[in-house]
Amino acid sequence: MMQRRYRIGAIHALMNAIPTTQLAFDRGWPGADVAHLLDGSLYLDRSLGTVDDVELASRIDHLVRYSAETGAEGIIVTGSFFGEAAKQAREGLDIPVSTSFDGIIERALGLGQPLHVVATAPDSATFLAAELEREGKQRSIELSVTSGAVAGAMDGLISGDGELHDRLVLEAVGEVDSETVILFAQFSMERILPASAVAHPSPVIGPASEGVTWLRELITTQ
Repeated sequence: MMQRRYRIGAIHALMNAIPTTQLAFDRGWPGADVAHLLDGSLYLDRSLGTVDDVELASRIDHLVRYSAETGAEGIIVTGSFFGEAAKQAREGLDIPVSTSFDGIIERALGLGQPLHVVATAPDSATFLAAELEREGKQRSIELSVTSGAVAGAMDGLISGDGELHDRLVLEAVGEVDSETVILFAQFSMERILPASAVAHPSPVIGPASEGVTWLRELITTQ
């Protein structure tokens, strides 16, 4: 019997998030046909400060609804800056819409170890740490959460110097206490996930891999 396949929409603000997202699906959910949507204006305009959050949320809403209209049975919004917009966009839809943090938060809350968020953009580290603490409080789970951003890594990646990005992230991983779980805040960081997992004794987890696992379980167990 042929295995049922699922169409999943993936919405990106950075081109560098597409390969890591696809690889996460290839590893964690090979039965998914992923339809990628890229809107580079989201990251560019947010970085330049040329549009406000209302406009950005409107663009995310448009992309989510377009993805749903073209047959997606579930959607993941990979931009770490756009979690609240993704939550707003999923209201009224009859398919799951995951933020970039939903899966990694679910996994992290069950690990029971100190958590350290590593990001290549300061806002991403702050957002994920705050989401973890908020969710932990709601579930009465005591957490120890720290965070930090890797200076220069994102600039290197965007300029085409992936080796610089990877080296800087790996150096940051090496500075974290061996008993602390490391959480990568951005999908684009998963390019260094295998090497980081080898270098660090405690779990190193990423939002793409955990997001795929979370979305798969949500959709296939309905």
